[in-house]
Amino acid sequence: MSYGPTSYGFIRPKFKFYPGEGRDIGIAVLILTLAFFVLISPLPYRIPGAFETFYFLLISFVAVLTAFFSHEMSHKYVAIRFGYPAAFRRWDLGLILALFLSFLGFIFAAPGAVYIYGMPSRRENGLISSAGPVSNLAIGFALLGLSFIIRPSLLFFSLRYIAQLNFFLSFFNLLPIPPMDGTKVLSWRIDAYLMLMALSIIGLVALYL
Repeated sequence: MSYGPTSYGFIRPKFKFYPGEGRDIGIAVLILTLAFFVLISPLPYRIPGAFETFYFLLISFVAVLTAFFSHEMSHKYVAIRFGYPAAFRRWDLGLILALFLSFLGFIFAAPGAVYIYGMPSRRENGLISSAGPVSNLAIGFALLGLSFIIRPSLLFFSLRYIAQLNFFLSFFNLLPIPPMDGTKVLSWRIDAYLMLMALSIIGLVALYL
């Protein structure tokens, strides 16, 4: 998700991590990785072995990087391309909730958001908000396509799991509920919104083919 709460000057910024942003990203990635590890591993019913632990941690880390991190950094990149400083800020309550819910068998992840400092136009806001779902769709379809040329195996199911997470994150963020990305994309161009939503649904359905 992306926000634009304050104004800023007119000097075009460069892509960089602002003070505290790297820390916030690191903490968010770490906690989300642990949350997904708990979700997909045998915990809390049994302690996984060494290989299982490594595998589930690796898949969780890659899933978080490709889905959540790429989503937020895409918002940041496009905002900066338009000349608006942007920084990710973690939401501690959302991270704690994600970790807690993972022990119950599901995750509602709201790790934080990219805050945009400036006054983007409706078009700029629409494009900035579209960037997150577009990154998820690109990664999702790339992994899905790769899975079709791999025989069913551990790698096959891993690719599909990460693709599914990317498609779902795109779909979820496109829901027209403030402050989700979908509200800003929809207020910009309904055709772009419908296309992104359709691609998210197609991706989720294609996983079962």
